[in-house]
Amino acid sequence: MKRFIGILQFLSRITVIKELPYDDEFKKGIIFFPVVGFILGLLLLFIFRLSNILLPYQVVIILTLGSYVILTGGLHLDGLGDTFDGLYSNRPKDQILEIMRDSRLGTNGVLAILFIIFIKVFGLMNLRSWDIYGALVMMPVFGRLSLVFGCFNSQYPREKGLGNIFIGKVNNKEVFISIIITLLFTILQPISIFYIPILWVITIFFKRHCSNKIGGMTGDTLGALCELVEVAYILYLLITIKLF
Repeated sequence: MKRFIGILQFLSRITVIKELPYDDEFKKGIIFFPVVGFILGLLLLFIFRLSNILLPYQVVIILTLGSYVILTGGLHLDGLGDTFDGLYSNRPKDQILEIMRDSRLGTNGVLAILFIIFIKVFGLMNLRSWDIYGALVMMPVFGRLSLVFGCFNSQYPREKGLGNIFIGKVNNKEVFISIIITLLFTILQPISIFYIPILWVITIFFKRHCSNKIGGMTGDTLGALCELVEVAYILYLLITIKLF
C-alpha cells in the first residue's frame, strides 16, 4: 500500500503521507501507473460533472483540463516543452540534453504545449456527451500506460536523473500486469480497448526517434510521450465516433 501511495505522490500533487519510508524496490511500483491514471480520471470526471451544473460547457472543458494540470503539477506538459525545445534544436546530443535540462521555455516548446492544449480542449468539446465521461477517465490511464511502455527496453542517456528510477528497469511481467489493469478499466468505454495496440505503436516510433536523437529516453521525453498519447487518444475517439 505504501508503494502505491508513493507512486501516486510521485505522479501527482496528491499528498497522502508526507514522509514515506525509503523503498529499495520503488521501481516495481510502476504497475500502479495506470491505477494512478484512473484516480486522476475519476477526479476529472467529478470536476466536470460538478462544474457542468452551473457553467457553460466550453468553460467546463477548460476548467477540467486546467484542473488536470494542477493535479499533475504540469509535470508532463513541462516535459513536452523541454523535449520539443531540445529534439528540434538541430544540435548535437550533449547540447540537446542541456537544452532539455534548461528550465526556460523556447519557441518549439511553447508551440508544442499550445498545440496539445488546443487539441485536447476542442477535441473534448466535439465528443458526444455520453462519450466524454469515458474519455476523461481513460485519457489519464492511457497516458500512464504509455510511461510503462516508454520505460520498457529503453536506455537512459544521462548519468543520473529522476527518469533513471524506471527507465530500462521494467520487465515483461510488469508490462503485462499494467496492460491487464488497463484492460479492466476499459470496461467503462469498451471502444477504448482497441487503442492499446495503437498506443504501443506510437510508443515504439517515439522511442526510436528519441534514441536516434539522444540515445534513449529521459523523464522529459516520457512526459512528452504521455501528452502525445493522450492527444492521440482523443483523436482516436473522434475518428471512431465519426466512422461508427
